[in-house]
Amino acid sequence: MDIKIMRCRAANMVRDMETIHAQTQIETLQTRIRHIRESRHLTLTQAAKLSKGQVSAIALGSYERGDRSVSAQKLITIANLYEVPISELFEAPRSFMPEERISIDLRKILTTSNPVAQKITEVLRNIARMRGDWNGEVISLRAQDISNFQVFTGLSTDEIKQVIADYKFPRSK
Repeated sequence: MDIKIMRCRAANMVRDMETIHAQTQIETLQTRIRHIRESRHLTLTQAAKLSKGQVSAIALGSYERGDRSVSAQKLITIANLYEVPISELFEAPRSFMPEERISIDLRKILTTSNPVAQKITEVLRNIARMRGDWNGEVISLRAQDISNFQVFTGLSTDEIKQVIADYKFPRSK
């Protein structure tokens, strides 16, 4: 086969791969913009109001659907609107713990030798210190606290679920 033909085919393959990769990134961006807005329980109209006229509900919806190209300036505006780093708009969503409130039995978890539970214990101490509600027996965790375990401990969802199951304090309804 002619070397020129081989080079041309290789160049076309690289271009095709770059196009596929770029399309995946655009789709991730669209999904993330919508996911972040929805995670804050905002409608398009509410998000537009929060932007103080910097982005309209129609434009934001178009960005989320991929009906309209978004400029770098608008991406910065959207990142500022949602108070996230701009890089967060390009990252695939991570799997977090379910939205629920739980209580952890501190008496039990503070005496564990389980290394996974000990990582969570450090985060629990910081949460209690920041809240100023350390009672020494039980700590009630909000959904965001639970999600943050992954960020601050580097543990997987399954590891966190197991620790929660082992040290959960039954809540009265």
